[in-house]
Amino acid sequence: MPETWLYDENPAMFRSSPLLFTLLLISVVGILGLGVWWIKCKGERLAVSDREVLMERGLLAKQRTQLNLSTVRTVRISQTVGQRIFGVGNIEIFSAGDYAEIAIRGMRNPNRVRELVSVHNDAQPAGVR
Repeated sequence: MPETWLYDENPAMFRSSPLLFTLLLISVVGILGLGVWWIKCKGERLAVSDREVLMERGLLAKQRTQLNLSTVRTVRISQTVGQRIFGVGNIEIFSAGDYAEIAIRGMRNPNRVRELVSVHNDAQPAGVR
């Protein structure tokens, strides 16, 4: 049965750093910087399905981190005032240890990820987790 992805986003450029975006856009060297930043943003992906959380990094060489939703213990969302205004934030997902297995910056609608994980974990029977 094919997986149904419930959330699939790349980090946001303008929304996560509007001042940096504007400064780079108006400078000649900034256009090159914007290109590098755009490639970096397109090279990162966070996806949540009905069974797993997947983070991919890289365009040519790929690094993939995959967590089963039933093993996710905590989802931490961090937002500055500017990030709250533009609806982006940093997401950290923990499963077993003190360090986040998945950490990604500048994601659109970060609370959606927390809601999806919470809904899945609430739907599981207490002994299954």
